[in-house]
Amino acid sequence: MKAKVACAVIGIFLLVLPCPSSAAEKQAGYPLSSDKITDAQKKVPNYNLEFALMYWRLDYKEDLPAPKKSTESGWLPGVYLGFNYNKKNDFYSKIFFEFSFGNVEFDGTTQAGTPIRFSNDNYQSFFRGELNVGYNFGVTRNISIKPYTGYGYRQWERGQAAVTATYSSYKEKYYWHYIPVGVAADINLGKRVVIEPNVGLRIMFYGKMTAYFSELDPASNDPEFKLGNRIGYYAEVPLRYKFTESWSVIIKPWYEYSEIGQSDTVNLTTNGVVTGAAYEPSSTTNLYGVNFGVVYSF
Repeated sequence: MKAKVACAVIGIFLLVLPCPSSAAEKQAGYPLSSDKITDAQKKVPNYNLEFALMYWRLDYKEDLPAPKKSTESGWLPGVYLGFNYNKKNDFYSKIFFEFSFGNVEFDGTTQAGTPIRFSNDNYQSFFRGELNVGYNFGVTRNISIKPYTGYGYRQWERGQAAVTATYSSYKEKYYWHYIPVGVAADINLGKRVVIEPNVGLRIMFYGKMTAYFSELDPASNDPEFKLGNRIGYYAEVPLRYKFTESWSVIIKPWYEYSEIGQSDTVNLTTNGVVTGAAYEPSSTTNLYGVNFGVVYSF
């Protein structure tokens, strides 16, 4: 079923994108044929606007002593919007945003260690915004290397308030900032195909999580936890096919690994009276998926 969805998305992109004739390409000044022209005559676009649909899997696990456990997993849809300035032997910059949402399965235990599993009350939403700055070094005519750094922001809303005969759940909101440090490349395979590998680290800082207990009991507080900062990493291998110098389609398989360190201990209160204490345990998250999109270059 997942393969059929992916094929359907690619088919839609191929149908809606224009595929002009060679004559149209010449009139537009963006020849992709074997016409002999000088470098000065070429009109090479340096700005790229990308829109893509995302489909990816979340695998999350908290570090808890047995028999307790807390894991979440499932496939999520999303959207991606990015814009970059990418000129060889010049400064490089990129900004992008991601938003995903949907239900995933929770497989864990209650505080007493009773096994529970559900997905109907486990809505998730993810947001990311990231800005990269660096330099595009031309290595050869068809290859360039782009080291970069920047700033990123990540937000994750996990779960929702619900009470059933076997369990109660509540919403948690995580957010953290990070510094990306990576290296990307442009590898041109002929006139139409470009591979754009990208690997790097995401150095987390100023992470927090709020647990919304008041949605279950208005007398309870909503404790805020300071998360332990950890370093994650990611890799992607976008493959772009140019119909013209202005329009192309892109397929981007990717993987990300991240950790959250154990938080500080925070008091729990009811009507302002301390009733206990809690902390957010350390955890690991594996994310992997694929984006299908279109790129407009100008």
